[in-house]
Amino acid sequence: MSGENMLNHRKHTGEWELGGEVDLVAGVEVLGAGGTDAGRGLSTFWSDCPLLQLAVDPTLGVAAGDDFTSLATDGFPYDIVGANGTFVPVAAQMYGVVKGSAPGTDNDEIYVSTNNNLAGLIKADATHDWWFETRVKINQIATAQGVFFGLSEETGTGVDFMTDDTMARKVIDGIGFQIVQATDAAAVWQTAMWLAGGARAAVDATAGTPTTNWVKLGMKSVSGTVTFYIDGVALDTTVASTATNFPLDQVMQIVWASKCGSAAENSFLLDWWKAAQLV
Repeated sequence: MSGENMLNHRKHTGEWELGGEVDLVAGVEVLGAGGTDAGRGLSTFWSDCPLLQLAVDPTLGVAAGDDFTSLATDGFPYDIVGANGTFVPVAAQMYGVVKGSAPGTDNDEIYVSTNNNLAGLIKADATHDWWFETRVKINQIATAQGVFFGLSEETGTGVDFMTDDTMARKVIDGIGFQIVQATDAAAVWQTAMWLAGGARAAVDATAGTPTTNWVKLGMKSVSGTVTFYIDGVALDTTVASTATNFPLDQVMQIVWASKCGSAAENSFLLDWWKAAQLV
């Protein structure tokens, strides 16, 4: 192919190329994703996402994210709700880290939503591939708590996002990673989805064992099938957009949520997030 600066999307192979001269197949060199599944950066499941092209050509789709190198005192552009919850930058962090804290009274909570909880970003449909990943660190894995990291209904995050005592997330559109422990017990990552007017449905009730170390939690939807990732490793159980209680065709925002199930602090550190979707 000639050196014309043309952008071709070969969707049937998942390959991308810029002008035929710079081959972005798999995108490993562009993203620097090779071998980073256990590291700080984006996991290798992003290798088929044309992040650089999305950054310069909005007709291809959208890419968004934050490394939290700055944050307004009121949290803008994030909405922060929940009894006694705070969301503030952490000092002495070379990459930029914020802390979401539910300080320690039973049923204290911290819910953080992108775009001021007004409008979403990712549409969970069957025809527009999308990617999401966030790097987080939770402070405890042994006492009663509720945790959710993922996509959730736009404008839907409020003080009732998780139910007192049960730690159950309310049934509004959503998909992502959850810890739901009504009593003191070892935490378990679950992958789950919710449909407004429907019900919660576990995708994998034993998706992983949480730690208090940094972890990357991600999702990727290709042709309407969502795969979940922990530290870049694909989980065995996927879910199709045709599944019962999948939030099909819903536009959702990014949400990080934590609730105290006892008189102990429940908090999370948030390093970064990234999300993208193709047209």
